[in-house]
Amino acid sequence: MNRSHLDVLADKFAETKDNNVFNEFMMELENSLVMVPAKAPENVSEETMEAAKSGKPIPIDLKNPPQVLLMPKKDGGLLFPVFTSAQQIPADRKPPVIVNLPFSAVIDLLKKNEDKVSEIIVNPFSKSIILTDKLVDLVDKRIKAGVVGQRAQSVKLTEQQIHAIAHVKMSREELPKALFADPKKVLSDIKLGKEKYILDAYRKVYPPNIKVPYSDDDISVMCLQIDEDMLITRIDLPETYTQEGSAVRIYIAEHAGETGYYMIEKGGKDAPAYVASVTEDGTHTKIEEAPDNGAEIETIMSLIRPS
Repeated sequence: MNRSHLDVLADKFAETKDNNVFNEFMMELENSLVMVPAKAPENVSEETMEAAKSGKPIPIDLKNPPQVLLMPKKDGGLLFPVFTSAQQIPADRKPPVIVNLPFSAVIDLLKKNEDKVSEIIVNPFSKSIILTDKLVDLVDKRIKAGVVGQRAQSVKLTEQQIHAIAHVKMSREELPKALFADPKKVLSDIKLGKEKYILDAYRKVYPPNIKVPYSDDDISVMCLQIDEDMLITRIDLPETYTQEGSAVRIYIAEHAGETGYYMIEKGGKDAPAYVASVTEDGTHTKIEEAPDNGAEIETIMSLIRPS
């Protein structure tokens, strides 16, 4: 399952506390890989450890399980931390090793160490979600009954879902990652390539066997020189194949040597659109309810240049 989609569901539940969203999130989580902070397991090659030091997660043989770095609770107990993606781990809080584990393996580790830890915390450094011991027991029963895993084997993502996931991945991960890695180059490339540059960013997140469903005409790029020390690049994205939480517009703001990455995210039937940001470490944050289209520029200006 795609962890970017899992991120969207995790954020959505953390913000709405909607039971239907939570059920969808748990179904996705049960059939996903998660990232777990740990000490290095035994008998891991030097090459694998070097990759782990650079932030690349490493697979683990469950016969040689990792030493998970548990987190303290306020009441003195411990929590088992898991992350739905690397973007949920701040750069200054990265553990020695990040391991990829099926969520079912996390449940297995908990049940084998109930004397130490019995609850899970999902994305503890952002919008954390606690999975209680009763919920862990329920998932454990589902695993033993053979329910977990069937969905992953029998259900394929629809074309609509693939496009929606790619849309979120491009706007929340691919483009901001490239931007913060080299702001001057990327902004220059956007200015020169405009819609074609954004289309290429979409191509990078799509599976090789699936064609990007957009063309240059579905995207609009405008560079706005607000004053001598502020430039804002507005990117209007395709609105087809989007879902609640998808970006419909991106604003890249440059002011006094600083670069800000902001998005207008689509609302739902009973939920407003939001202004959100992505920071250099990949953290995604909802900031405030989005204003009318005509007032978006003023809002972005106030965020990068507070009065």
